Amino acid sequence: MNGIKESLYNLFVDINLPVVIANIIVIVITIVLWILIGIIAQIIIKHLLYKVLKLKSKGPRAITIGKLTSNISKYFIWFIIGMVVLGEMNIDVTPFIASAGVIGLAIGFGAQEIVKDFISGFFIIFEESFNVNDVVEVDGFKGNVLSLGLRTTRIQNWKGEIKILNNGDIKSVINYSMADSIAVVEFGVSYSTNLLELQELMGEFVQNTYVKYDDIVETPSFSGITELSDSSINMRLLAKTKTLKHFQIERDIRRDLVILFNENKIEIPFPHLVIQNEQD
Repeated sequence: MNGIKESLYNLFVDINLPVVIANIIVIVITIVLWILIGIIAQIIIKHLLYKVLKLKSKGPRAITIGKLTSNISKYFIWFIIGMVVLGEMNIDVTPFIASAGVIGLAIGFGAQEIVKDFISGFFIIFEESFNVNDVVEVDGFKGNVLSLGLRTTRIQNWKGEIKILNNGDIKSVINYSMADSIAVVEFGVSYSTNLLELQELMGEFVQNTYVKYDDIVETPSFSGITELSDSSINMRLLAKTKTLKHFQIERDIRRDLVILFNENKIEIPFPHLVIQNEQD
């Protein structure tokens, strides 16, 4: 940059411009060049972030990280450009740097909670504790993550209620979206049931169930007898489903079991109340 400044200065002096005016023009042109350098650097960094992180294909988390990194780099670039521009104007930047340090220290003491929120948000994002659209539970509040920022997180439950949490207050999280869910269906049959025939029937049932429901990710498992109760032989069926689809799948399987048992005359036991009259 010094070579460019010197060449411009010599050019303006050669055309008989006063030295003071030549210096001013050189300073203005230099400042404009530094601003252009800052704009170009910002565009290049943003382009590289989109290319490296592949934001369009990686979803909300990549977008959040990309925006965070882009903003940090933008502030850093313009801080450096600002210091350079002040230097080009022959302004001593040392007091500014010292003042920035003192102000930053004062802000740090006065805004510890905000700093804690930002640090917590940073780690939540980069450790993938949860992402936008995940279903999580924080302090007993369960819902869908609407937004995830550096300072706050917004969660909406099934009632439509929105809870805004400071990231620094999030101590522990249950993330229901990190793995497949399990549908558990327990049922009972009477003691008169032919268990061998039932076993064969359930083998066909689980295969048909897997084909029937897209939300089931693998063939359900018939666990067999789990308990011999007073009036029924209790059994269990397990089905791995897509995240949080297990509630509906449980309802669907119970309905299908009732239809199956009715068609095959398998008794589903229910409590009987016997009333006896006492005579004197």
